[in-house]
Amino acid sequence: MSAFTKTVWTKIKDGFESPKRQTTSGAPAPPYAPRTYAFNGDVFVEIDQPGSTVHVTSPAHEPHRPIFTVAVGVFDVLMLIIMFIAQRGTNLSSNTWIKMGAKYVPCMKPLSSKAERLANNAGLKSQCYAFLFPYQIYRFFTPMFLHAGVRHLLNNLVYQALAGSILERKYGTKIFSICYILFGFSGNIMSALVKTKTVSAGASGAVYGLLFFCIIDNTLRIFTIENMKDKIIQFCIMLLVIPYFIMSVFVDVDFSGNIDHAGHGGGALMGILVSIFLCDMPNFITRRVPNGGRRIQLIALIAIIGYFVISLFVFYLLKPISLK
Repeated sequence: MSAFTKTVWTKIKDGFESPKRQTTSGAPAPPYAPRTYAFNGDVFVEIDQPGSTVHVTSPAHEPHRPIFTVAVGVFDVLMLIIMFIAQRGTNLSSNTWIKMGAKYVPCMKPLSSKAERLANNAGLKSQCYAFLFPYQIYRFFTPMFLHAGVRHLLNNLVYQALAGSILERKYGTKIFSICYILFGFSGNIMSALVKTKTVSAGASGAVYGLLFFCIIDNTLRIFTIENMKDKIIQFCIMLLVIPYFIMSVFVDVDFSGNIDHAGHGGGALMGILVSIFLCDMPNFITRRVPNGGRRIQLIALIAIIGYFVISLFVFYLLKPISLK
């Protein structure tokens, strides 16, 4: 705000003290020529008399601090400690996971068979807790803050901190936090659709979304920035985040023995769609169609909304669930 205020007062001062003004026609404007100033919320615009030059001054924008990245990392650590206390040990059982809010489809929608509901609902209600049973939709969100153990947590925290700090510094805490929740939500929806009988937890879906978002964002920046040094920096950033993706596809990177590829895929898909919506597109992409940037954003937004609507519709209305 101080930088912007200084710019405003400098412009106003120049309006009274500048001896000459240079118009687009080449003729000097008298020092008493009237001037118009406008602020559209992002830039300060100085407008001279008709036919003259329009001067645009942007206020300085400092990188945002990775507040959410640090906060969610600390919260993940605290949740793991609470789980260890609840379990009274470090070997976490699936029952502890379920009670702490892991993804478990029988807690999130009724069993398809009436006979199964009569036989199992009492036990499930005790296992899942009675709150909102059997429609515990919060389990689409809570698993992203739970982990199976220290190695599982550290594996996710490293790349969450790496990709998260880069993206949050650029896009800001509010946008980044919304993106993180969307990535985790998408991963848990996909996992619930594909793996209806398994208990799963972890931030891997959200981390995959961050990685794809980071990779695409930095790839596109290579085409939208001109400084060669900055291009090299963007390329090095990609070299840091890509190995995790490759390793996690083929290797059990946290040695847990269980990999929820469906959750990873859901997070990655949302990361791609969000990056298309938020990232600056190079001219060779946008110039092919009129108003190309806006159209690309609109298509991405429709795809994001459509994905969530269709996935939830299939999960609750079309996907049968059974314990057998």
